[in-house]
Amino acid sequence: MLLEINHLIRFENYVIDRPAWTLQWRGEPIALNRKSFDLLLYLIDHRDRVASKDELLQSLWPDQFVEESNLAQHVFLLRKALSRHDSGRKIIETIPGRGYRFTAALEIERHPDPQEQVQQQIVFNTSESITQITMEEEEIETDGDVSADLPLPAGATSRAIAMLPSSLTSSAATVAGWFGWQRSLDRTVGPPATRWLLWAAAGVVLLAVYLAIRSKHPAHLHISTYTQITDDGRTKSIGGTDGSRIYFTQLETSGIEEVSVAGGAEAPIHVAIEEPWSGDVSPDGSTLLIISQAGGQGPASSLWSFRLVGGSLHRLGSAVSSAAWSPDGEKIVYASASGDISVMRRDGSEAHRIASSGGYVRSIAWSPNGDTIRFSKDGLLWEVSADGANLRQLLPGWSKSSTQWSGKWTPDGRFVFVADGQIWLLEDQPGFGSNRPSSPVQLTFGPTVWDRPISSPDGKKIFASGLTKRGELVRFDIKSSQFKPFLSGISAEFVSFSSDGKSVAYVSYPAGILWRANLDGSNPIQLTEPPVYPKSVRWSPDGSQIAFVNRTADGVDVIFVVPSDGSGKPQRISPDDRQAETDPSWSPDGRRIVFSTSPNVGASAKSDLRILDIASHTAAIIPASDGLLVPHWSPDGRSIAAMTLDTMSMKLFNLSSGKWTTLYTGAVAFPEWSHDGRWIYYVRWTTDPAVLRIRAEDGKQESVADLKGARYTGTYTLWMGLDPADAPMLLRDEGTDDIYALTLERK
Repeated sequence: MLLEINHLIRFENYVIDRPAWTLQWRGEPIALNRKSFDLLLYLIDHRDRVASKDELLQSLWPDQFVEESNLAQHVFLLRKALSRHDSGRKIIETIPGRGYRFTAALEIERHPDPQEQVQQQIVFNTSESITQITMEEEEIETDGDVSADLPLPAGATSRAIAMLPSSLTSSAATVAGWFGWQRSLDRTVGPPATRWLLWAAAGVVLLAVYLAIRSKHPAHLHISTYTQITDDGRTKSIGGTDGSRIYFTQLETSGIEEVSVAGGAEAPIHVAIEEPWSGDVSPDGSTLLIISQAGGQGPASSLWSFRLVGGSLHRLGSAVSSAAWSPDGEKIVYASASGDISVMRRDGSEAHRIASSGGYVRSIAWSPNGDTIRFSKDGLLWEVSADGANLRQLLPGWSKSSTQWSGKWTPDGRFVFVADGQIWLLEDQPGFGSNRPSSPVQLTFGPTVWDRPISSPDGKKIFASGLTKRGELVRFDIKSSQFKPFLSGISAEFVSFSSDGKSVAYVSYPAGILWRANLDGSNPIQLTEPPVYPKSVRWSPDGSQIAFVNRTADGVDVIFVVPSDGSGKPQRISPDDRQAETDPSWSPDGRRIVFSTSPNVGASAKSDLRILDIASHTAAIIPASDGLLVPHWSPDGRSIAAMTLDTMSMKLFNLSSGKWTTLYTGAVAFPEWSHDGRWIYYVRWTTDPAVLRIRAEDGKQESVADLKGARYTGTYTLWMGLDPADAPMLLRDEGTDDIYALTLERK
């Protein structure tokens, strides 16, 4: 059902002028990026059937490897552009498990003026996409031959203008206007020498334009090849490299291992400390920094240096969250569990604080020239001078990602880091003609999630762990004492059940889409679309709404609710646009929601608990709740359970007396009330991991399920919930995680 390109397409008061490449709503132009426009036209041309996701990916991105979330993003933008109609249905319909379909009835009419010599279509990419101008052309057969009058091939001038950044467009337009004027010039300026002189002047202008383009759009590094180094698929965390070997932590065995940069067998490194975590390698390749997490992250952790030849150990300090070598190998920069940045000599002497970050620090790194220290805090990159001055956020206002972490320098001063699971590169010396961009350049694309990138000593390769995410939802079977597939083993987390036990809500992993379905998984209904990524899903007591947390474009987690029947869009219900809100939990009567105000954990993070009155949209702080998060309202409405920010204690708040009591001291994660309100289930995530439950009345503990040696995954590394019969549910890890060598080349 392909339509000719010179048709006007009308539907639901929208008009598509295909030759002009425009979309209008009742005469008002609607901005739409080119890929989304291509998607719309493809769905219209194939409106008699469902277009599969694979088909759309191949049609819109031929010969490219593009992740499915990219397609979902364009579907989201398209639906946003087509949301003004009054019919109440989606013009772009999702067919679960199959693809998308265009549903509106069309009215087709021929374009009033198809005989344009050259049709130039300008498609402005909105803020949701790349900010540039793309100019496309269609050459239409004309009555006469105009090529003799044109000094350049048709459209060459317009293509040059289209390449320009906005700041240079006016100058380029002047040059283009000169080419349009030259034909009359040839007729009025007689001597050829005069015309050639004017042509030479135009050449000078074009050269200046070209140089300006080069300064604004320089060549940059890209990944030319990917080489897999390990192949066991087990979860890893890279520490460092000496150029011939890569040192990493094998998370499943809680041990440090090494592997050749050329690949091959992995070999364990025996270290006489508990829960060792591989850190940075000294510049001379002799010594590995190790953090022991035997007591968990925080005050109980300790920093050690380990000689790779000989195996000698030396304790350097306590309560360390991250550490790195200075470029000369004589000093070590480290962050304390409280967020202080300090420097010591390599033997641990002369330790002194240089700055305080105000948060839990990860992935600290020292620049090759010794001037700057960078680290990640609260999901953002920060930097400070080596003398402790000029503490600041590295990329303020950068809107390409919601989280940034794992930053390391290359030997020549480039900085590689991870943002939303992809590797980016920042060249720190921008300048005219320097071929160094002033903003980060994305190096990796696709469904693989990258972590812990480090540079080879020669700067030609990046070593990083690449994760392909896939999970299997499992439920604990009491009779066999084993976890078995639940809901056909779908890859989903944040599972929540309606109070009548007839329906289930879940978030697909890693796609991050909220669905509701019948208890057996049948009749699924999609409730959210990207870029919304729901977390901490909670069904309201009356079954009409589902609350969840979503991170906004500003990087702040806030609470939304969405009708459970799919009849509406997610809406914010909390009053403060600036306050982070996480872990919503309904009161039994459905009139209030308790939540915490910090998405972060760690000794220096800050949070309190608040109760939101849904009718009045006002929130009140729970007394003495500083330093607590993940609140859960008891089924009888009398108590609220919460855990401390260091994840090492569980407390109980009595709503009648207004007092807190400590119920349990020890590692705790994902607490959940039993449906009768007698027990609180939780995950012990440190040594000897397990699902346990503790009786709210007296603190008695019972083991429920052993998790030692098991592989589990989720948005927060792990997720645990309860089914209506209080059987624990987890997301078993079915993905793969291996180390790769990424070769850098400049294009």
